[in-house]
Amino acid sequence: MPKDSIFRHLRVSLAKVRLGKLTRRQAIALGLVAAVILVGFLPIVGCPLRLSRPGVTITLWDAPRWPDESGNRYHWMQRKIAEFEAQHPLAEVILVPVEWSSLRAMLNSAKEAGQFPDIAPLDISAGGITLAEVEAGLLEPVDNFIVKRKDISPQALAAYTYGDQLWGFPSSMTGHSLLLNLDLFAERGVPVPVNGKWTWEEFRSACQKLTFDRNKDGRTEVYGFGTYILPGYYEVWPFLYLDGARPLSDDLTQYTLGSPQGVSALKKLTDLIYVDKAAHPSTGSSAVRGLFDLFAKKDKQEIAIEPWSAWAIDYLKTQEGMITNVGVAEYPSGVGGASVSVGGTGGFVVFRQDDAYRRSQIVALANYLTSAASQYELARGARVFPARRQALDLEPFGDDPLYARAAEIAFTAESLPRHPAWPDIERAIQREVQMALLGIKSPEEALAEAGVAVEKLLAAAAEKP
Repeated sequence: MPKDSIFRHLRVSLAKVRLGKLTRRQAIALGLVAAVILVGFLPIVGCPLRLSRPGVTITLWDAPRWPDESGNRYHWMQRKIAEFEAQHPLAEVILVPVEWSSLRAMLNSAKEAGQFPDIAPLDISAGGITLAEVEAGLLEPVDNFIVKRKDISPQALAAYTYGDQLWGFPSSMTGHSLLLNLDLFAERGVPVPVNGKWTWEEFRSACQKLTFDRNKDGRTEVYGFGTYILPGYYEVWPFLYLDGARPLSDDLTQYTLGSPQGVSALKKLTDLIYVDKAAHPSTGSSAVRGLFDLFAKKDKQEIAIEPWSAWAIDYLKTQEGMITNVGVAEYPSGVGGASVSVGGTGGFVVFRQDDAYRRSQIVALANYLTSAASQYELARGARVFPARRQALDLEPFGDDPLYARAAEIAFTAESLPRHPAWPDIERAIQREVQMALLGIKSPEEALAEAGVAVEKLLAAAAEKP
């Protein structure tokens, strides 16, 4: 049954009036009088008026946010819906709770049934809305509807842009930054980067000075830097972007990380490990927990600088036995002169609408859910980074300078390529980068062999209908 037909059965019932022997014309007149009375009376007593036309029912998918005192993880969205309905009395929003891990599967089921929601919290990526689905007309272009566009991070807009059109309402961003053990900086007399900014040479010099023999036994116990390699995790990737290279061309048809810029960036990291010997020997391994503990535990403190996403900041604050004197810095800038972080952008998409009035109400809801005020609330409650400058200016992390600094870095984070085969492409690249960091292959060899694997994946994807 079409969605609009289903929603017609949700109309509000009115009390029946016994008309007795009134003629049909008299009955109609009486009905109109009653309707006029109801229109004037219901708002006075605080009852929202629901009309089948021009009323609109909006189906909204959303996933769990942060819990309230009762454990309800949908309380924020329920409150936002109530606020929106109060401002739009002819709109009714139906919330469909969906787990984050089930969103893509739900969308596949919706496609099979031909029954889409009106709004859903999806990004444009291999795991969200694919570019093929955008091309197929699944979504509503929103260039003419999004409000205060200049307030949104350019990188967040880019994440929802395809074919020179905007296909979503950005609401949050993620990104990686460098965490610094400031006690080790002080112990070695190493200056902390001003405003968290430094060049590669400044970063390299700091790592060298932070690498030392603590026990004076002829062995190095403390290293300036350390990180890991693992599919699906991107702490090392901003270093690969350092000199301007990116994994794929802008049109996603060619592998480009094997360029001279990509090789020079990877060589900087391998030189830090094997020439400067300023990175922990575990750098490039998959020992995630071990490397984190070497940085974070008070009784370890064997690595001074590590890249992490924001969860690590909260972890250091809430877990016992962790270092507490911590700083947040950008990744170093390279040849291009600008620091780069890698992350993602979340938000809402609107599915294709045929009725202009319904569309206007649906995009009004999308704008409301992604306004600066709403993003501020999400930042305060869910500890996510806003995609609007105005929301950041409201200082949602005013009581947490580390998180505030990480939010500024995430505001400029680049999203990953949206190629449908990206998970496989990423694994192929990660595998070869790991070989270089472990000293098994040279940077040139590793990135060249990654290119062979990636080009095969690109060719196979191009042959798919």
